[in-house]
Amino acid sequence: MDEELDYLWETLGLEITADLWPERDKIHPTLRPAITVVQANYRRASFLIMRTSWHAALPDLKRIQASLVELSGMPTVISETNLERRQRECLQRHRIPFICPGIQAYLPFMDEEYWSDTSDTYVKTYDPHEWAQLED
Repeated sequence: MDEELDYLWETLGLEITADLWPERDKIHPTLRPAITVVQANYRRASFLIMRTSWHAALPDLKRIQASLVELSGMPTVISETNLERRQRECLQRHRIPFICPGIQAYLPFMDEEYWSDTSDTYVKTYDPHEWAQLED
């Protein structure tokens, strides 16, 4: 997960610390060797970052992410380097957090969105009124 943490720090200025998720044994035994899950901390927020050992299809990523949210009770961020724009847009429409190192980080539970695929890093911060206007 060093690539993700380096990206968040060097490109976006987010100083996030992370360690292996201590409750990793909750993950199904057949899936456990195929994914890496760390518990990240930023300011007062704690969340998981998950990465698969293969380039999983979007439905698989969403299913694994939803399972980890249910197991942990914490926001879970998908980390995948090969997400196409349409896939990232789909995740955003469903408010599923993700990191695509070098391109975009979408962390709605922190009320912030980051793009770094342009020369100027862009940060969009949502206020409560804007969230109220978003449809589920």
